[in-house]
Amino acid sequence: KAEDRPDAVVVRLYEAHGSTVVAWLQTSLPVKEAMLCDLLERPAAEGRLPLEQQGLRLSFTPFRVLSVLLVLRQ
Repeated sequence: KAEDRPDAVVVRLYEAHGSTVVAWLQTSLPVKEAMLCDLLERPAAEGRLPLEQQGLRLSFTPFRVLSVLLVLRQ
């Protein structure tokens, strides 16, 4: 669960193989909006991530940690 938002969860992902990759995050949760955030769960400057049929498309650089804030429908 997100620290300051009862309607959200934070997912942290890590690229562990030293590669630049594209990955899809899929969930059965009722996601209303998604955005990248920092480790303190503040929204990043990049803003919202587009929700697509396949899920969220995420790009990783080597050894990068991504934090994604998922705001859920009530």
